Amino acid sequence: MNTRGIVEKKINRFMELEGLRGLAAVAVVLGHFFAAFYPVMAGVAASFTQHMRLEDNIHGNPLAIFFSGGFAVIIFFILSGFVLTIGYFQTKRAEIIKSLAARRYLRLMLPALASVLLCLILIKLNIASIDRAAVLTQSSWLTGAWHFNSSLLDAVYNGTLGIFLHGKSSYNNVLWTMSSEFVGSFMVFGFALLFGKAKHRWILYVVLLVVTFNTLFMAFVIGMILADLYSHDMVRDKLKLKAIHALPLVAAGIFFGGYPNGEVQGTIYEFLRLHMLDGFHLDFYNLYWTFGAGLLVFAAIFSRSVAMFLGKPRINILGRYTFSLYLVHIPVLYVFTTFVFVNVYDGIGYNAAVVAAFVVSVPVLYVCTLLFERYIDRPSISAARWCANIFEGKEELHQKELYTSIKRRTSSLAYRFRTRRAADYVIDEGESS
Repeated sequence: MNTRGIVEKKINRFMELEGLRGLAAVAVVLGHFFAAFYPVMAGVAASFTQHMRLEDNIHGNPLAIFFSGGFAVIIFFILSGFVLTIGYFQTKRAEIIKSLAARRYLRLMLPALASVLLCLILIKLNIASIDRAAVLTQSSWLTGAWHFNSSLLDAVYNGTLGIFLHGKSSYNNVLWTMSSEFVGSFMVFGFALLFGKAKHRWILYVVLLVVTFNTLFMAFVIGMILADLYSHDMVRDKLKLKAIHALPLVAAGIFFGGYPNGEVQGTIYEFLRLHMLDGFHLDFYNLYWTFGAGLLVFAAIFSRSVAMFLGKPRINILGRYTFSLYLVHIPVLYVFTTFVFVNVYDGIGYNAAVVAAFVVSVPVLYVCTLLFERYIDRPSISAARWCANIFEGKEELHQKELYTSIKRRTSSLAYRFRTRRAADYVIDEGESS
């Protein structure tokens, strides 16, 4: 029986999740843009200079959800927990989990390494205007960026192991999520394989939620639980939401998603800061973000009206480029956006310079994302699958075949990648960042 065919057939309905993931990626980009140019609005620590009226009012406001990168990352993690296990829960075939697990490292590492090497090249070219921009913006997020002893050996280590072992990267700072993504993925893989068929696994879910409480890994557990619920026809039918019921969930998700990562006093979220729990050292923003993200993902999965909106082609197509957009926007921001900003600042003033830098950066980021997806991300998916097939014994490894395969995959000018449906991308490569 063709397992891949079974999974693809069952997963084609999740285009709405691609749309949600794509919108979350856009929020990450906007979050870093505002962290660079309007740090008070973004709640950047140690940044106190306002550049426009009401900047501090937008911070700590539900509107912040549109540029809350931290909240977007939680959405990524919940979607990963869902996507990486839904195939198993719907078919109960262990080889689905094993296949995804076998390719997971390469699928995450290869694009991440490429982005690190790209940043290394830009650092060595010394063409970024980060320092000058940091002086003008007074953004502590920009200050000191790309100021470290970089080398090819260090970059290779960082892109292949460092981001997974240490959860940080001085080259491309968004790669701090790779450690959590990798560990969280194998956590849900292991749980699904060990207990996915257990009758009383719901008790174990509660235990796992308690163990991962107040950590980023709780998001993966929530995603896995949603996948398990959705795989049961009777439960899925009972949980289907009408538009009138989905709307409050979406509104609540947006509200909790706007919870600030920083000072809460003086914002509408102040009442949610429960000082009586200070002794437990809780990350309230993480807890509220996880709750809000869970509500949004739940609504996307179980509400037809929400799914129809997120599943529109112009929205769900973003999902295919999520990882590429996530990986390339930092070098574009550090190099191109800051360059434009500092060079037009004297002539047109601060806010006009920010708008100009943003407007001209969008098409550059668009092109870079398309190129990265086509020549880095897509071949990485193929390479990860091919290596996984070798590991699983589905393909024999011969020297001549290896040479031919590597040549075909690395010659971007000669090799034409077959067009992948977004639905295939969801189940096979449902990674976020």
